[in-house]
Amino acid sequence: MSAPNTDKNDLESEYEALLSFMYLSPVGIVRSDKSGFVDMMNPLAAQLLMPLVRGGSIENIFDSLASVAPELRNLVASFEAERGPVCENHRVFVTPAKDDAVVLACSIIKVNADVLMMVLTDISRQVAAERRARQTESWLAGIYTGVNDFAFFTLDAQGCIDSWNPSVERLTGFGEVEVIGHMLSRFYANDEIVLHRLPEHIALTRDDGWHVEEFWCETKAGRRYWGQVLISVLREEDGEISGYSVVLRDITERKVHSDNLARLLTTDHLTGVTNRAHFFEIAESEVARAERHARALSLVMLDADHFKRINDTAGHQAGDEVLRRIAGEAKALLRRSDIVARLGGEEFVLLLPSTSASEAMVVAERLRVAVEQALIETAVGQLKATISLGVASLGDENQTLQDLLAAADHALYDAKQAGRNCVRCAIAEPEDVSLSVSEEGNTVPT
Repeated sequence: MSAPNTDKNDLESEYEALLSFMYLSPVGIVRSDKSGFVDMMNPLAAQLLMPLVRGGSIENIFDSLASVAPELRNLVASFEAERGPVCENHRVFVTPAKDDAVVLACSIIKVNADVLMMVLTDISRQVAAERRARQTESWLAGIYTGVNDFAFFTLDAQGCIDSWNPSVERLTGFGEVEVIGHMLSRFYANDEIVLHRLPEHIALTRDDGWHVEEFWCETKAGRRYWGQVLISVLREEDGEISGYSVVLRDITERKVHSDNLARLLTTDHLTGVTNRAHFFEIAESEVARAERHARALSLVMLDADHFKRINDTAGHQAGDEVLRRIAGEAKALLRRSDIVARLGGEEFVLLLPSTSASEAMVVAERLRVAVEQALIETAVGQLKATISLGVASLGDENQTLQDLLAAADHALYDAKQAGRNCVRCAIAEPEDVSLSVSEEGNTVPT
């Protein structure tokens, strides 16, 4: 007659053991229903997610992660099996991608029709180590694979070619008299000749001892190829720089194979623009570049006005078409050197190198008008949409990427408060002047 009590005690012991495992586990564990509503979470998971909730509670795990990993909800929704792993070690950049970024590895398991288990692991140190390894080993890692040809030559201290050998002609088609005394731009494709590129090559090489960059090149006969250039410092016995050694490689074949993979890893699945994680990697580099060379840099944050209303009245597919059209209009307006990225939801960001605040205002206003005038084709018919935009530029008050994002976000908030479908610009000056763009496109103080 004691068996039932024994069974009950065994179940209670197992439950207590499960709770102990949950709370003492070295990884974050979250249990939720298929819609993401949480019913159990261990302390480590709450700690790892704290930067996202800013003191608030975590009720829906997908909502909490929407700003950094909006794709997780779609991954779960598109997983058709009754049970099994939805994703394994999917990387989530909780804070911007840089050396001290917070990065989580997220694995989701569908236990049954309505129960999900999410495992979160802090892999920030691993990601930082991988980034450093890529920076220092990228040249060596690819030198034995995907190489069609290479050329070796040297530059003098001013950056002019001062030596030649047959490998140069074999790769580029140019003879000795056609390259000696010229700059590296001799080998660039015409659309890659940017005035600041060569000085930056040399400056970065002087700072670090070596520098690697990739861009389109063109042979004497007009054949385009994807070139990778490694520049390293040559020094005299007293340590003074006497010149530079250069290895130019044709890595076109490798680029063709890597582009597809890179596109998957760096682009937003819905709109095709740069994704959040890759944007932060690019933006950190652009901020450092602008500061090093004292160049302007501006950032525009924007989002779709009344987007929830569009989803609620026309459906999520129509909302997706609106986001795709906004991204398309932005890409059509921007230069090759500019970046448009989706930060999450209906929020986008434009990164505009060598662009002042006033110039960025013009770009933002053109985009606002283009979106306002667009007729967006959806399954429920044509829609119209508008956007609000906030502009910020690098300066004394905005010295870091985080400063820029915060200033642009504040300007975007001002645009929303002003009635939406407008542009606001926060200028980092002592007077803290805020500017807006009138309907005629003129910059006016507010």
